[in-house]
Amino acid sequence: MKFVKKFPEIVIALAMVVMAVLQYAGGSSISNVLFHRGGSTTNELLPISTPMQTGEPFTVEMDLNLGLAGTFELNVHPDDCVTGMTVNGVVFPHTNYPGYCSWNQGFTVGSDEFKRVLGPKSSGKYHVVFEMHNNSGLGGITAALSTHGVLPAILSVAFYALLGLLVFMVGARLRIDKRLLFCFFLGLLLRVGYTQNTFYDERGHDVGGHIAYIQTIAEKHHIPGDKECWSCYHPPVYYVLSAGSWSLAKFLNASPFSFVQWLDFIFSLVALGFGLACIKALLYGNSRLIAGLLWSVWPSFLLASPRVGNDILLYAFYAVSLWGVLNYLKTSKGQFLITAVVAATLAYWTKTSGAIAFAAIGVAVLVHFVPRVFTAKPRKLEWVSIGLLVVLGGWIAFLTLTNSVVANAAGNDNTVLVTNSPGNFLYFDLQKFLTNPYIDPWHDELGRQYFWNYLAKTSLFGEFTLLNTDAGKWFACLASFCFVILVGFTMAGLWRKKWNRVDVVLVTQMLAFFVSMIALRLKYPFSCSNDFRYIVPVLLSVLPFTAEGICGDGASVKRRVCGWTAVVIFAVSASIVVLGA
Repeated sequence: MKFVKKFPEIVIALAMVVMAVLQYAGGSSISNVLFHRGGSTTNELLPISTPMQTGEPFTVEMDLNLGLAGTFELNVHPDDCVTGMTVNGVVFPHTNYPGYCSWNQGFTVGSDEFKRVLGPKSSGKYHVVFEMHNNSGLGGITAALSTHGVLPAILSVAFYALLGLLVFMVGARLRIDKRLLFCFFLGLLLRVGYTQNTFYDERGHDVGGHIAYIQTIAEKHHIPGDKECWSCYHPPVYYVLSAGSWSLAKFLNASPFSFVQWLDFIFSLVALGFGLACIKALLYGNSRLIAGLLWSVWPSFLLASPRVGNDILLYAFYAVSLWGVLNYLKTSKGQFLITAVVAATLAYWTKTSGAIAFAAIGVAVLVHFVPRVFTAKPRKLEWVSIGLLVVLGGWIAFLTLTNSVVANAAGNDNTVLVTNSPGNFLYFDLQKFLTNPYIDPWHDELGRQYFWNYLAKTSLFGEFTLLNTDAGKWFACLASFCFVILVGFTMAGLWRKKWNRVDVVLVTQMLAFFVSMIALRLKYPFSCSNDFRYIVPVLLSVLPFTAEGICGDGASVKRRVCGWTAVVIFAVSASIVVLGA
């Protein structure tokens, strides 16, 4: 009992394990997936995607196990066309569902429809057979079960309630600011909710190329050449780590796509946690809460959490690198600068745009280390870190200047070409930004021609149309309106704050991000070249000034109330749009 009283966190963790086991035992699943093609049958894991001849027929069958669920929806994405569907031997009217011949749209069948068609043959288990044919390219299918029930809901709520309690108890033991713990827990819940309801290739970018890269490493045991797949020009760090996850899934006879997705989720928590650690080093009081809350719920950051691709690991290394820089400025300890340099190097070898992380390190050395050479005696470890910076930074600078940043740019569709006149960079169309809930790379009427319109809107919801209901459009436009207000507070924070060495580092990194985006758009004149996903970590340089603009020294009550109102409405609206997608 003394042990329990001294370490109640262990009891809570054990209770969570019990909840998780019960959820798993009573959970729903799709099993016994059989793929019939050309007279042969193989056992498969979803999703199925394989090269086929145009018009080639094939059949996929599977069992649906509902567990403790009361109701469910079966979400199906055929590649490309369902020509027949039977459930427990009963023919299903698949043509009633728009999307039965569309991989992108897909279709959903609910439990009520199963019961209506099957009648007495309806039960807790269903054997589903899809007769299909391929239209072109890859052929296959993916499907997922969304289930609902009182007992699973109770177990889920209990699990996350215990998780929240555990987070705050561990945080209290480690003396972590409760405001930051709240931000982390909120960010965790949002990411779990979004990841659970997102297909591996949903709202992604070049997912097929990323999967091919991962699969090559995992199954052929070599780093592919630049032209071996669409995404193979990227540096290998993310893909090597993901290949380990892929191989583990294969060993456990689980879906490798899901394992890679949840690995990305873990990377997103690393980025979230180290980002909050940076905010802790920069701000105090309510300013810390504002910046932490915005970092945790920022929609484009949230959208990247389960996305198959190297973006999210890049964010994690950026956050670690900036954390090292901030702690070096605070303590003058070389180990923090070494951490920053190593993380920046890994960021570059995750994605070439990671080279920008060296901007903050270089400025930190100029404003902190160089003056100390003349006024104090730097420690030996500091000199080691400077040597490491010179070697690794010089090497990466050489690689960046001598290699193409986007090696597959020539393969982009001409429909995403945009104009690069001065007006495209100097003008911001406020009317289009506020009245159009979303933006995409193809339609001028949404604002894609204007650099700042595209960058700002993709900073919210990427290039995607998310919650496309009337209410969803309202929430998206409301988030856009609050975004404009927050930009105003950011400008006020930049103007009013008395800058110190840390602020110089943040502003330099901020400018480096924005200049790199302008350069990318000028070199590759495609609308998608200035997608905000490339520079999400710039938020760690921007949000401290946003918070200072709202509740910095001398802020009036009116300014604080207006700022907090904009922050809360933005957080709620953006979260609804993303989770409702």
